[in-house]
Amino acid sequence: METGVERFETVCAVVAETLDVDRVEVDADTCSATLPVWDSLAHLMIINAIEKRFAVALPKRGAYTVKNVGELAGLVERQLGHAA
Repeated sequence: METGVERFETVCAVVAETLDVDRVEVDADTCSATLPVWDSLAHLMIINAIEKRFAVALPKRGAYTVKNVGELAGLVERQLGHAA
């Protein structure tokens, strides 16, 4: 079972892979303003990849309004907590 830190690292890795950037470019504060390749289509692709990787359905309102990787990781944590 993954810890919260491991899940955060996985979220970062999924974002980096989806956006085709180096993992070191992605941290909790990473957002569309810090990575120009993170546009609306990329955001949808990130959400889809996260849902597949963690086998969860993120609430659409939360998934579409997260502002950075930290918020996205928090959303994943909350969903996994509800699924447990």
